[in-house]
Amino acid sequence: MTDEGEMADVDLETVVSLLDDEHVRSMLVATSETPLSANELSEHCGVSASSIYRRLDRLADADLVGERTRPRSDGHHETVYVSRLDRFELAIGDGDLSWDLDRRRDDVADQLTRMWGRF
Repeated sequence: MTDEGEMADVDLETVVSLLDDEHVRSMLVATSETPLSANELSEHCGVSASSIYRRLDRLADADLVGERTRPRSDGHHETVYVSRLDRFELAIGDGDLSWDLDRRRDDVADQLTRMWGRF
């Protein structure tokens, strides 16, 4: 599991800016169901792969997507992306604005992949 201390510190402005993008929202929803490659996300969203990669970089900086490796039938592998955003809540009341962001924790396979990459 990822320690809370290892998660990216992200401010409200960054999260709102990301979620203001319809393609980012579509990417997060799609990858919450199943891991998808950048090419699959490009087809899903109807935008270029370079545009998808720019968005993935911003989402990764905010720790809102994670990477996994998916083996292919030809013996090679490809990087796929999974949404880490579990819940975003913004509340305004009693003269105060508060917000909360919950991320999904990595599964054991993700942890082993990261550990192996450190060797």
